[in-house]
Amino acid sequence: MLSLCVRIGIVAACCLLISNAALAASSTTSMTIAGSCAGDTVSGRVDVRAPRGTLFTLRLLREQAARSSWTATGKARRFKSTGQKQTLRFRFDVSRYDAYAYRLRLARGQQRVYSSKILATACAPGEQVAESPLSILLPLSLLGTSGLLLLRRRRTS
Repeated sequence: MLSLCVRIGIVAACCLLISNAALAASSTTSMTIAGSCAGDTVSGRVDVRAPRGTLFTLRLLREQAARSSWTATGKARRFKSTGQKQTLRFRFDVSRYDAYAYRLRLARGQQRVYSSKILATACAPGEQVAESPLSILLPLSLLGTSGLLLLRRRRTS
């Protein structure tokens, strides 16, 4: 009889350990963040998995010069988790800032994750000048030429 009680106790302890491990695995939080820049917009993606209702804060940081300290820009987004893995996209307008680089910080309480450094030179548009279509240039050049001819005729007469 004692042996049966010991076996039941061992089985109950094993079940309890398994359920605690499953509960701990389901309550873990994972956070990843990736960002890029184009024009005057820093954009990117956040992947989170956390218990339902967990509050996250995404902040845009800037570095004024190379090797200077990171400071907050005042731009932030807050969201709560749904309890499942979720992916969120975001955008920040950086046209007001004259920074050397940007970085994103995702925080949950004291847990923080940072994106890689995004150089401000990556934000600038390319040095390619848009060409005017031929359909606009031809009439304008004809108009300009005829205008010059009319001016010349008025002066000679």
